[in-house]
Amino acid sequence: MPTLRLLVTAGPHVRHACPVSVPVDLPAGTNVGITDIISGRTMPGQCVSENGTTCLHWVIEYLAQNEIREYVVNPKVTWDNTLQGVTVKDTPDNRVDIAIVNRLFTAYHYSSELARPYCYPVNDPYRSCVTRANVGEKPGETTDHEHHRSLWTSYGEVNGTNNWDELEGHGRTVHRSFDLLESGSVLGRLRAHSDWETAEGEVLLHETREFRVYDNRDDLAQIFDVILELEAANGDVHFGDTKEGGFLSVRVASTMDASGDGQIENGYGGIGEFECWGKRSCWCDYSGPVDGRCSGIAVMEHPDSFRSPTYWHVRDYGLMSTNPFGAGTFQNDPNISGAYTLPQGERLHFAYRIMAHLGDAWDANVAKAYHGYINPPKAEVID
Repeated sequence: MPTLRLLVTAGPHVRHACPVSVPVDLPAGTNVGITDIISGRTMPGQCVSENGTTCLHWVIEYLAQNEIREYVVNPKVTWDNTLQGVTVKDTPDNRVDIAIVNRLFTAYHYSSELARPYCYPVNDPYRSCVTRANVGEKPGETTDHEHHRSLWTSYGEVNGTNNWDELEGHGRTVHRSFDLLESGSVLGRLRAHSDWETAEGEVLLHETREFRVYDNRDDLAQIFDVILELEAANGDVHFGDTKEGGFLSVRVASTMDASGDGQIENGYGGIGEFECWGKRSCWCDYSGPVDGRCSGIAVMEHPDSFRSPTYWHVRDYGLMSTNPFGAGTFQNDPNISGAYTLPQGERLHFAYRIMAHLGDAWDANVAKAYHGYINPPKAEVID
């Protein structure tokens, strides 16, 4: 293989623990070493197949504003998952465990007995869980809203079906299959297919949900991406204007609740439920005490998402959800409707980056991390 040289341009932002990728002519699944010419440090690189193209992924440790740096690719490396990387493993318990450097980060639960799949735990870099356990499973946590299962996707009015709560007659999201479970030296991927159904079993939507979990080697924050697509399966699908829904929903650990010592903040500097609930923003963050220190979780919405920036259904009692359809409800205006009908066979697209971090939104510099997501460094092959 000829030597590959890469050029990365930071652009107008400081870069720290920032994922970057570039198309390359290498086989998917190849692990390489990427050496920083200035520092001499070598970091792992991973070749991933994406829509028929192979992209080389790695993580930039640090670039100053407007800095340009050159790297050399070394294909003669091996991946030792005891030192680096993400492992994705299905288990006999209808759960996919996702570990970073052999330490559990999160797990995707998909049993047919569930109303809908969810992720639990979601751990910060110190392995403290920043999301609430299922009601009754962890002493001391709140017991309201049993359907708030850690991190999940659901909506309360889909062709008249309530696929948000778990009351009598509720809808369900039924897991069907995985077509991707991939471990790697830089990121791990999981792609699941599910159906949104009425209580009677009628399929309304086909769902494809992909998770990308990064080993970004940062002791302050851990990131992962969620890409969600919903396809109208059997006729048009109507999404009603209701607050009860979230295409990326989080229920934080009870000690983090803003009704106590926690804090909500959004991308416009809004603080607390009053300034953030029902408001549109590109990101929202929830932070508070966990295991004796301050931790948080931010949800960032990519501007390619449907109707971005989304409205936020975010509450002092610990809920944080993205909701693009609740405009009239959030604005308390019967003359406004955010309802939408998705035509048969067409799709909705949503994309998010989740950041489990230490400190609050200011400490974690969520605003900077958001630009690392939507405006990543420019990378190109120069040899």
